[in-house]
Amino acid sequence: MALKKRKSDAGKIEPGMNVEATQGDLGEADVSKPKVTGVALDDQGNVGKLVVEKGVVFKKKLEIPADRVTSVDPDAEKGVPQGKVTVDVGHKETQSLKASGKKEAMSSDDEQGMLDETERVVPTHEGLRELETENASAAEEPSTPESGDDQEQADQAQPVSKGKQLLRILGPGFLSGMAGNDSSAVTAYAVDGATNGYSQLWLILLSTPLYQAIQYACAHIGRITQQGFATILREYYGRWLAAVAAVALILTNVALIAADLVAIGSGFELITKVSWAWFVVPVAAILWYITVYRNFETIKKIFIILSLVFVSYIVTAIFSGANWGAVLVNTFVPHIGFGFASISSVVALLGATFSPYSMFWQVQGEKEQKRPGSTKTQLRSAALDIASGVISGNIVAYFIIVSTSATIFMHHGQINTAADAAKSLQPLLGPFATYLFAIGLIGSGLIAIPILLASTSYAVAGTFGWPGALSKKPWQNEGFYLILTAALGVSVALALLRFNPIQLIFWANVLAGVLAPVLVALILMVGNNRKIMRDQRLSLLINSGLVIALLILLAGAALLFYGLATGRGS
Repeated sequence: MALKKRKSDAGKIEPGMNVEATQGDLGEADVSKPKVTGVALDDQGNVGKLVVEKGVVFKKKLEIPADRVTSVDPDAEKGVPQGKVTVDVGHKETQSLKASGKKEAMSSDDEQGMLDETERVVPTHEGLRELETENASAAEEPSTPESGDDQEQADQAQPVSKGKQLLRILGPGFLSGMAGNDSSAVTAYAVDGATNGYSQLWLILLSTPLYQAIQYACAHIGRITQQGFATILREYYGRWLAAVAAVALILTNVALIAADLVAIGSGFELITKVSWAWFVVPVAAILWYITVYRNFETIKKIFIILSLVFVSYIVTAIFSGANWGAVLVNTFVPHIGFGFASISSVVALLGATFSPYSMFWQVQGEKEQKRPGSTKTQLRSAALDIASGVISGNIVAYFIIVSTSATIFMHHGQINTAADAAKSLQPLLGPFATYLFAIGLIGSGLIAIPILLASTSYAVAGTFGWPGALSKKPWQNEGFYLILTAALGVSVALALLRFNPIQLIFWANVLAGVLAPVLVALILMVGNNRKIMRDQRLSLLINSGLVIALLILLAGAALLFYGLATGRGS
């Protein structure tokens, strides 16, 4: 009887009708809507299939059997003047579709290593995509609710290796801390050491607990609300405030992506002696293709290893002949210079450390991260995860400054090119320093750019209420991927303006430092909103860290603008 009704409904289908799925996601809430473009008749003259198309740029054609139609509403509705067709197409089916071309949904009659573990649990670009897919699939499957304590006991009952226990703790916090040392940040730290010597090492010490507070607040918000940051701002404060946060992120991310493209090009220039500008477009095109259409996993594993060469700065600092007495004094005793060069270096250093994109990424990553135990246990794991990333990342940044201070600043040198920055590794590596530094620039930049692009798309898509997820195909979330494409295009154009590469990288981090307080203020506001956080608002300790970070960032930005206004920045 139900089958006859479905066939009767199918006969009412006309081209132009909107299409919705009962379980899966055909991108109904996206900027473009799935629509019926035609119907195909069977041998008896009945409707056998309907042809559905979705997307304007990322187009997809899907043939859906008539027995998958659950209802047809030909009546005009507000916003749906052509009528609506509802079909029973599940999430797993839509995920199995390729990104382009034509695909037929199954008829209801037919439908019956350590790096790999790291990839699953640590939300890098591809890891977050996999977690989103798992969570969406799990939402379709019936499950028996368990209390936090029951779940924790169940987890403890399962024997788990020490390696997997560690990986259960490591997650988006570790990634944010370590990925913050992308090629543009490394260059900013190197420039700081070469320009100011040891005098700003105290900022690394000060920024460590403050960065921990910021990232923990982001993780707390993501864990409790289970929403992206832009979505929270739009739903509780209005689209205009979400747009302010999105614009701040877009400006910093576009500048940082351009800086990373230039840094990658500079790395290739060190190896090939060909101008960095020739590498910008090919690298951008390859990264766009991989991010949008392909699995980033294999390449990501290679370049994560390559980017770890920056750890060699720790060893280099030991062999560089650094004045460790001066290093310790400048680490624990603040030295504040009010010259424009000093202030701009402070803002760039803070921008490289408190990178705005890591805040958005932390909220999204913690939302998707699967952690065992009760909410209290999950938040404790998140704190350890974030501490591991923040401390590890800042240790690398600290020794980059020590190395460049001891090898370049002490010899009255300057960093004008990537080759100049590579000289700081020569005490340890000699002639191989240039090649190792180049590999590090390339590897860290290639990892950072997809994450920067994704965080930009999360912010803008959340502001407009569009679905946004790396786990979705381009035709499902066309708005999300169009934002990603546009951000990369603007970044390429900015990179090809052929500014001095080192200056572009430095000022990109200055911009990040100027706009970071906007996001810190919003995090402070959201984290203490009773309506959003209920009884899980931020603690006094975390709030204190956020307020101190906000005041320092505002003071740095104010002094920078004062210097520019008085002509000192020329």
